[in-house]
Amino acid sequence: MDIKTKLLEGQGEIIHEIHSNVEENLEKISKELNIKPNVLARVGDKAEVLIRKDTIDLRICICGNVDAGKSTLLGVLTSGEKDNGRGYARLKIFKHRHEQETGRTSSVSYRSIGFDTDGNVMNYDKNTLRMVDKKQMIDNSSKLVTLYDLAGHEKYLKTTMFGISSSVPDYAMIVISANNGIQRMTKEHMCICLALKIPFFIVITRIDACPTNVYESTISSIEKIIKNPGIRKIPYYINSMEDVIITTKNLSQDKIVPIISVSNVTHERIDLVRKLLNLLPIRKSWNDVINEPSECVVDSMYQVPGVGCVLAGLVSKGCISVNDSLNLGPDVRGKYKQVQIRSIQINGINKKRVEAGKVAAFNIVKHKGFHISKGMVLLDNTLPTIAVWEFQAEIKILYHSTTINIGYEPVINFGSIKQSAKIIKIEKDRSLRTGDKAIVTFKFKYKPEYILSGTKIILRENKTRGVGIVL
Repeated sequence: MDIKTKLLEGQGEIIHEIHSNVEENLEKISKELNIKPNVLARVGDKAEVLIRKDTIDLRICICGNVDAGKSTLLGVLTSGEKDNGRGYARLKIFKHRHEQETGRTSSVSYRSIGFDTDGNVMNYDKNTLRMVDKKQMIDNSSKLVTLYDLAGHEKYLKTTMFGISSSVPDYAMIVISANNGIQRMTKEHMCICLALKIPFFIVITRIDACPTNVYESTISSIEKIIKNPGIRKIPYYINSMEDVIITTKNLSQDKIVPIISVSNVTHERIDLVRKLLNLLPIRKSWNDVINEPSECVVDSMYQVPGVGCVLAGLVSKGCISVNDSLNLGPDVRGKYKQVQIRSIQINGINKKRVEAGKVAAFNIVKHKGFHISKGMVLLDNTLPTIAVWEFQAEIKILYHSTTINIGYEPVINFGSIKQSAKIIKIEKDRSLRTGDKAIVTFKFKYKPEYILSGTKIILRENKTRGVGIVL
């Protein structure tokens, strides 16, 4: 298989192994593709080379228990500055005043890290650590990694669930404090990642302030849960660049769980986390759906003074251009309205067109009396306007203290949608307990939704109770 074919399969990015005549082959690749390959590692007459042809967009959600150091880690990664041990770095991430006062994230916030072909961070000047203009950062980057900072407190679990399912992440970063170890919400977030089949890696923070015996106990508990029969993965420790390369080649297969221990205060191994983010490949092949009729799920909306109604979300299929007319819905009555796209922005920059796999904001002409809500979809006019009240799914109960019968009303999470649904039929009219599988018919409680066969769903009643797939 030639390099051009590999690049097409890797959506513009591959790590290629050169076995002999390294310099000669590098020169050949540079001339053939008109790009500069980045040598990651050399061992004798072999070299691992990063070849990146197009601008890559990668999404990673940051999960973990409250006070694990998620926002602090994100602040350190995006600013290049060290934390002072008292929450200096996380202040750059928090959106609300009460978050700054309590030190706890209660919303979904995100930041992007830009990397050039050599793996340098484009967010700030390397010498002065001064942050650069966002447009300049994007223009100078060959890869953009968007990190979604999610709430860790049990009180905000539904917000975290929304963030994980709506962002459609390629990977999850589960942050664990070396002092506190694995907590209840850490297990809950791992459970969600497993249910949605999102490969995850673990970052252990605060190693600078953790006694050796406590750190070893945390490592032991992590290994124990990873090797648990419900997970059955191999822990893999990252301590060098060679470990990063091995991880990037194997993590997407979801058989290993990389573990990297860092300090936000001393910056120990922070550079390895950045290298890992730079080299992780995109999991989903967006090229396969780029020529299909357009589809975009709305996960947020704004009323901008002087601009009007703005919808934002991930384009899951096709392409959307300025002046396109699309169907928006369903509303509470299951109706759709045709809307026109006035303008498009990606990362705050105006664009004429957005393709599948990108998150964008759309300024639309809003119809009076038509209520817009999260979970609605923008659909190409050639697609059927689906509005589902009832659906059938094959589900598995992960945990429930008693039994589940007809009439049970969990919250159903998928994509940007979270709504209560009532079980109106269970195959063979039986009761369901922990570990049971069954084909179940649900009925949404408040409004119809756009849901397709093959959609993965999560059943939640405060904590995650089950997972399933729509039939």
